[in-house]
Amino acid sequence: MRVIIEKLITGAIGLAHKDGKSLFIPSTLPQEEVECHVVQDKKNYSLCALDEIITPSLDRIKPSCPYSGRCGGCDFDFVTAKTSAELKNEIVQDNLKRIGKLDYEFEVFPPAFSKGEDYRIRVRFHLDIKTRTIGFLPSKGSKLVPITKCLRLTERLNSLLEEKTTLLNYAKKLSLTNGVNQYGYVEVPLLDGEDKVSFGQDEVIIKVENYNYHADSSVFFQSNIEVLPSMLAFVKEETVGTKIMDLYSGVGTFSALFPDKRVYSVEKFKPCLQYAKKNAPTSIAVTEDVLAWAKKVKKEEIDTIIVDPPRVGLAKGVPELLKGFSPKRIIYVSCDSVTLSRDLPCFAPYTVKKCKVFDLYPGSSHEESVVVLEK
Repeated sequence: MRVIIEKLITGAIGLAHKDGKSLFIPSTLPQEEVECHVVQDKKNYSLCALDEIITPSLDRIKPSCPYSGRCGGCDFDFVTAKTSAELKNEIVQDNLKRIGKLDYEFEVFPPAFSKGEDYRIRVRFHLDIKTRTIGFLPSKGSKLVPITKCLRLTERLNSLLEEKTTLLNYAKKLSLTNGVNQYGYVEVPLLDGEDKVSFGQDEVIIKVENYNYHADSSVFFQSNIEVLPSMLAFVKEETVGTKIMDLYSGVGTFSALFPDKRVYSVEKFKPCLQYAKKNAPTSIAVTEDVLAWAKKVKKEEIDTIIVDPPRVGLAKGVPELLKGFSPKRIIYVSCDSVTLSRDLPCFAPYTVKKCKVFDLYPGSSHEESVVVLEK
């Protein structure tokens, strides 16, 4: 069938309509006329596959990656980094208004973005030890896509990919303790630090402007240290007062910004919190689930609460508990604007005052955003 793409929704998936039914079509852009067919039909919508682009968008470019369309890592590599950020900003704002029902005005900042190549300091390779193959999983299926160079990765990570032997030897060692995944591959996470690459729990320093963060490849750290400084600056600038909560604090990425303030760093994953103690040594580190901690901790007035939950968003009951601390400001750092939009109304009477999107993963549909709430 032939349709025109109206807009992009979460996942950078094109939305069109036909005979009163919503059609979701990946790999498309707004205003493109396309041919597609239904692969999964539901009552009110259909999941479709793209057959042909009849009229391409002026924003469409030819992907520079030779693995485009096969490797599952980059599903949005057919626009420039600037266009990627602008379109993701539109997706986030649409979700806030449509899902979050935010029918009032708030300040929307231009999105932050970086170049689309050589930016990733973190990667998870999949290795087939028997065939000595290194690569990534495909966009569909489970057959490994062999990779000799990834345009998104730093030079040092690509050098390991080219040399192979170091990765293969480490994968053999890792397979003895961790085994293989459901597809029969060994997963090898790596983190490119200031002076070396972290394998497993090998600690490295990651320099982000004036901050030296301790981490290793077994814990989460943002992949794009070109955009991360602008996110840190935004959160720091929007934080008010001297008493701060950094919830879902990870390795203390935000806690480290406030060495002269009273900061509670709450993170249930113990390896992350061990690094938070190094990165933010003056903070009060708490190894506990946020919901459980917020239920029992003595209520005191907090100036700013920063939340940076996983993609599933905040657990039910967390927003209500956090309001009990009477914060002057709440800063919600989100990696999924759908769950963000679901959670925001739960903070009423707090309302959104500011929003900024950070395109930390150009080439992919993943988006990050920071929202500032006040009464």
